[in-house]
Amino acid sequence: MRTYRKMSTMSRHLPLSLLALSLLATSALAQSRLPAFELQRLQFDPGALGSLVVGTGRTLDQGVLRTSIQFQYEQQPLAFDDRWDPQTAQALVEGKFTAHLTAAYGALSWLQVGAQLPFILGQSGTRRMDMLPPTSGGLDMPWVGARAGLLSMKNGMPVNLSLDMTAGLPVGTAEALAKEDLNLFPRLQVGTRTEWFQVGAEAGYLLRKKLDLSSFTGRPQDVVGNELRLAATVTGVGGKKTRGELSVLVGLPQQGGRTSVEALLAIRRHAKPWLDLWVLGGPGIGTAMDTPAFRVIAGASISSAKID
Repeated sequence: MRTYRKMSTMSRHLPLSLLALSLLATSALAQSRLPAFELQRLQFDPGALGSLVVGTGRTLDQGVLRTSIQFQYEQQPLAFDDRWDPQTAQALVEGKFTAHLTAAYGALSWLQVGAQLPFILGQSGTRRMDMLPPTSGGLDMPWVGARAGLLSMKNGMPVNLSLDMTAGLPVGTAEALAKEDLNLFPRLQVGTRTEWFQVGAEAGYLLRKKLDLSSFTGRPQDVVGNELRLAATVTGVGGKKTRGELSVLVGLPQQGGRTSVEALLAIRRHAKPWLDLWVLGGPGIGTAMDTPAFRVIAGASISSAKID
């Protein structure tokens, strides 16, 4: 009799248990993360000859080594808004802290090699459209590259001109939106310098695997893919210790998506001939999902010789 009662009780509770498990499974399926891609848009110029983020057609002198570390904060680097509003309260990634290590070396009088290693220290956000925020941190996608100087004002040419090839390596933390397949980023960089200022511009084409996120967000413009990237900078060189620089970065998607624009202002201090300190920051403009509302960066570099 007792056995019969136990079986009867279990049979009554079994449907409720199955229902609870079904609800949990449905909830887990409804809350998913985006597929992996590289969220970070900004790359630093490891040589920093003129600008911190835009090439000016120059390469480091042979035998010169420059290393740097910078700490970056981004506000809303991943948001799905239909209008530009830096004060939006919620986003899939609302705040992101990243440390960037860079190094560049003048291998030859016309050849510079460099690398960048970013690490996400922390990021957080709010679940949107049944999507969970990425994990809080981990290794970000590293980049390696080489720059060949084609023309140099040191040799009597009217401008500095270089060809830069950078590759994003397919390692990183996928759950933190910090990894994707191999990326290639060829760029042509040009610049000139006077007694008081230096100007530079670059045009590049970022080659990456296309990833259509519209099935997750319900918005046809949420696409990651190849991108034409244009940038320009003007840098003061008249000051002996402190100088300013203004850079504008533009990303023009080629496989869907929306245009990205950022304006970054920097103050750079030559504390020692071998030591530079700086702060850099500015707004992102537009409604591209991976353009931050603004970013702020502080950094320092050490070099084996005075660079600028």
